Formats: sequence, structure tokens, C-alpha cells
Amino acid sequence: MKSLTIACAAAALSILVSGVGEAQTPAPGAGATPTVREACAADVAKFCSDAQDPESRKKCMNAHKIELSEGCISARRAAAHPAQPGGGNEAPKNPVSTASAAVSGAPPAVVDGGLDSIPSRIAGHGFPSVFAPWNLVENPAPNAGTSATPLSPRGLDIANVALHDLFFAEWQKLGLKLANDQKYPVLTPEFTPASIQAALRDRAALLAANPNILILVSVHYNAATPNFLPPDSPYWRHDDVKSRFNANNREYGSYRLNFLNPDFQNKVAALCAALVKTGVYDGCMFDGWHDDEDSAGRVALIRKTREAIGEKALIIGNVNQRLPTRSAPYLNGMYMEGFGGPNFFPDWHTAAANLLWGESHLRKPSLTALEGWYLCPSQECHGDAAQIQRRGRADYPRMRMVTTLSLVFSNGYTVFSDPNPLPTPDHLHDWYPFWDKSLGRPARPIANLDHPDLSGAYTRAFEKGEVVFNPPSNHPVTVHFDQPHRSAATGTTGQSFTVASGDGDLVLNSASN
Repeated sequence: MKSLTIACAAAALSILVSGVGEAQTPAPGAGATPTVREACAADVAKFCSDAQDPESRKKCMNAHKIELSEGCISARRAAAHPAQPGGGNEAPKNPVSTASAAVSGAPPAVVDGGLDSIPSRIAGHGFPSVFAPWNLVENPAPNAGTSATPLSPRGLDIANVALHDLFFAEWQKLGLKLANDQKYPVLTPEFTPASIQAALRDRAALLAANPNILILVSVHYNAATPNFLPPDSPYWRHDDVKSRFNANNREYGSYRLNFLNPDFQNKVAALCAALVKTGVYDGCMFDGWHDDEDSAGRVALIRKTREAIGEKALIIGNVNQRLPTRSAPYLNGMYMEGFGGPNFFPDWHTAAANLLWGESHLRKPSLTALEGWYLCPSQECHGDAAQIQRRGRADYPRMRMVTTLSLVFSNGYTVFSDPNPLPTPDHLHDWYPFWDKSLGRPARPIANLDHPDLSGAYTRAFEKGEVVFNPPSNHPVTVHFDQPHRSAATGTTGQSFTVASGDGDLVLNSASN
């Protein structure tokens, strides 16, 4: 999803909501009050997206008036009966975002059809396609923030998340809250109706801004912070002296969980199913999914999870550089964290081979998500973190290499982010204009790893241009065209373009982008 697309979507949403039959502009001094256009945007997208003119939209909204959100009803009522000086019809004091107004009553339908539309959302995302693992973009993206997509009432940065075509985070990220004063979601996965409604409004806002976005939830099964379970829970993994085993306390302060326990497997599967059942998430993400370790326990866990969530919801695993050969029948996606990191897979050839494997072996609908890291001065990223971050994020050739590698060897998603060893929150990243270019649909199959087609480099044709990936071990290569094209890397127009080793480019048709 591109920043320009979000701006256009916001504008289109604004146009779509016009014509619901009430005043559209707040009175002077009432800038904090949501207009009908703002408060009813999600309702129009839900009920009246086929209406072609203001009058038909008004009739459609009236026909669905008992189904409208509370925020929309209040705004329509306020517009129809303006407050008089000294009267009691005061508008809400807090602004409400266009597509994420807090509501009560029945949850809104998901704009794209929910789980049934997952295959079309995977097939319909653009190229390049960027994903967000847990954390988001830090630099301002041009046109990304508009009045139509501010922070939601839950604090979610709708515009930032919607830049990405795939997003996963903890279950609290969209505002879910445990019901009945429960403390441990894996033991009692029940959420308050009000928080489900609020989270569904944020989901609707995300889908309105990016109709192809996939929204997943990260579910703990292997390690968690100490407050995930009671201290004496049998579901912690213990060492020889019966103490909880501290897996990676230095960075996360987490303890190992005993996913070999069949009862705990049932609990994790039930938690994933409960989260999907809310309608907020399209599926679950399992971190550290290395099914060559404790394989019987992992396969049992993912089989139970698949049975609990059904056939349509997604399950993806963070496989790093490994291949999930044992769990592939149950697994839709591979999150490949750490390309470029010394502890995972520094070589591009492994990354390419694994992307190709995922395209052909995972459960359908399938996806791959490649996260590349920039290089640190040492394996531990010692030194000034801010300076390392500034220099690393400005490694544009490496960013282009990661992006084009993903485009040439997969139909999936990619991101170029901060490496985990850096002592800052993991997976933060910048947004690059390079990602705003639209290639259209693939015009040629995924590249053959054994047969580079450009003097040791690899290319792939799309509707609007050609992708060139040049491995770090290769020499500079030059690609030639009969007609003028434009380089996304340099902005220059011509018929010949040279790509350095360890770099990549999107060479666009001159009329595109």
C-alpha cells in the first residue's frame, strides 16, 4: 500500500460520504465536532458503497437508519437539529476519526468481506508490498496523514498502519480488553463487547484506507513476559531446579512456555480462535516458529490451532532462515525475519531459495514476508544507537536490494527495518519513496534462481516496468530498453540503466508513476 494511495482513498471516502442529506461543514469554532461526512464514513462504505449520487446515498442511508453507528446517528441528528445558543444539544468535545468512530450495538461488517476475502486481499495487493511486524514507520510519509485518517480513539495510527499490506501485533494493539477482570488471556480468552466494537471500528478504518490489508495477531506459545501466566502455572517451562527458565531476559524479560504440554496447546489454540472470532483479526502469527525443534509438539499445536480457527483464517510463523517442512500443511505464511543478520541468514541465496519454497509449499492462500536488516558495526550493534539507526536506514542500496529480491523471487511482502540487536524497539522502519512506485501486476513468473537472466543478475517484468535484483557477489549490470524508462532509484529517464552489485532498481515505463 502506498502513501499516495492512502491519500486518494481518504479523498474518495470523503466524496463517497457527501450527499447523505445533512449539512457537511461544522459551524465556525466547532472544529472539534465530527461532521456527518466524518462520522458516517464507515457506514456509507458498509451500506451504500454502490450509491452513485448524493440523492441515492441519502435514500440508502435512510433505509439503513436503524443499523447506523451511534456516532453517525448522533452527527445526523445534530445536523438536522442544530444546537441553539444556551440549549442542551452540545456536540461531543472530542473529534472522532472518519472511519474509526467509537460505536455501540452491532459491530460493523468488515468492508472487504472478512475471512472470505482473504484470498482476494492477498492476490490484490500492489507491488512493491510492504508489511509491518509489530512496529511502524517513524519518518513522516508524504501524504500518509490526512484529516480522514488521524489517530483512532484507541490511539492507533490508522494512516501509518494502512501504509502496509500486512500488519501483525499483540492483541491489545487494536484496543481489545479482557472481560470479567480476567488477567490471563490464554486461560480465559474473553473480551469485553465494548472493546470488540471499538477494535472493529479501527479494523473498518484500516480496510477503508487499504482494502487489501491483512491484520493478524501475535499469539504467545513459546515465550512470554512473567505476567502472561500465574507464577506457579504448570504451563511455564522449568529447568532442573523447578524454576521458570529464563529464555532471553536481557532483551525481552521473557520466560519459556511449555508448548509440549497438550493442555497448553489446547489453550493456545482456543486463544487464537477466540481472537479470530471477534472479527478483528484475519488470523494468528506464531513467533520463533522453528518446527525442526520439538517438532512433534509444534505440529500438534498448529494442527489444534487450525482445527480451532477453521479453514479460512490465516496462520503464519516467524521461521527466520528455516523452512517449516513439518508444519507447512497447516501454515499459510512464512515471516522471514532477519535477512542480513549474522544470527539468521546473511546470504541472499538462502533468502531467495526460501521465498521460492514458500510460494510452492505453504497452505493456500499462501504468503511470504521478508524482513531485511541493515548492517551494524558489530554483531551486537555496539555504539551510539541513534547514529547507527540514521546511517543504517540511509543505506538505500541495501533497502533496494531487499525490496527487489522479494519482488523477483516471490509475490509477497517485504520491509527494511532496524535490526533486533539494536537497543531500541524492534522492527521500527522508515518509509521510502522507492516503495511508492506502482509496478502493477506481474507480467512474468517468478525468477528461476538457477538461471540469472541479466549477466548474473535477475529481472522480472511487471505491467508498469521491470525489476532488477543484482546480488552482492555479482558485478554491476546494465539493462537496456527500446523505449524511454525511468529509474526509481535515481529518478533519471533513459533507455539504459546500470545497477551496482548488492543493489536493485524498479525501471518504470516512462508513462507510469
